[in-house]
Amino acid sequence: MTGRVLVVGDVIDDIVARITVPIRRDTDTPATIARSSGGSAANTAVWLGHEGVAVEFVGHVGHGDAARFVEEFSAAGVHAYLEEDASEPTGTIVIIAEGESRTMLSDRGANVALNLAAIRDDLLEEVAWVHLTGYSIFHHRDPASVSQFLRRAQSKGASLMVDASSVGFLSDFGVGRFLEIIAGIDILRCNEEEALVLSGKDTLEDALVTLHHLFPAVVATQGGQGSSLIYAGEHHHVPPIHVEMVVDPTGAGDSFNAGLLAGLIAGHSIVEAAGRASAMAATCVTLMGARP
Repeated sequence: MTGRVLVVGDVIDDIVARITVPIRRDTDTPATIARSSGGSAANTAVWLGHEGVAVEFVGHVGHGDAARFVEEFSAAGVHAYLEEDASEPTGTIVIIAEGESRTMLSDRGANVALNLAAIRDDLLEEVAWVHLTGYSIFHHRDPASVSQFLRRAQSKGASLMVDASSVGFLSDFGVGRFLEIIAGIDILRCNEEEALVLSGKDTLEDALVTLHHLFPAVVATQGGQGSSLIYAGEHHHVPPIHVEMVVDPTGAGDSFNAGLLAGLIAGHSIVEAAGRASAMAATCVTLMGARP
């Protein structure tokens, strides 16, 4: 593959609890619990490395944690640049997975202090794509610096993809504010619910048309219904890849992002790349945890 991807964003310690019966309040509920490294952006970087894409990652972790994360990234083929925070711990998410649905309890930790202005210009040289998630915007201490970083990356010739990440945090942050920060990016990635919130429309088709006025390409995942996208004024639907059983939906969107970027780096059309993304997401949901 040719071209490099720079992924910027969240590094998280995941605690995933998979339950097969409804949660019983005020008493015990049986669960399968796994601990692993995560973070939406970090997961995408690892899936890209797994696909053989040249990928670098920039993030912010708690004091004393950089070495273990760098080792994990390196094992996955990712060159990571991690800054440690003296006061904030590494972020943590508790994920409750029930079949194909999930609930996430998030503590962003050191991620809120990610210094985008400190990313060296040489890391942006000859980068084909820069990928960023909404998580790096919603709780950032200086959200305006995100827009400045995106413009700087574009000036170096990089294409930009941003994942909306969370309908809950998006609503808290403000749709207009979010859209203003990411104005000018090349691909907006979202799920169906996020697309409706971002556009103010009632149907995904109308949402894609509205968002297409703002972005050259919009790619929206639809869970078990596959994904839909709009590019160059044309709508496309990519059917889902059937899996026998969903083990854990955590990281499905992150792996989809990696598949999309890997396809584009390989020279595929955005529709073909979305098909590759669907296949990667299908693999992800058959695994426990968010990474290969």
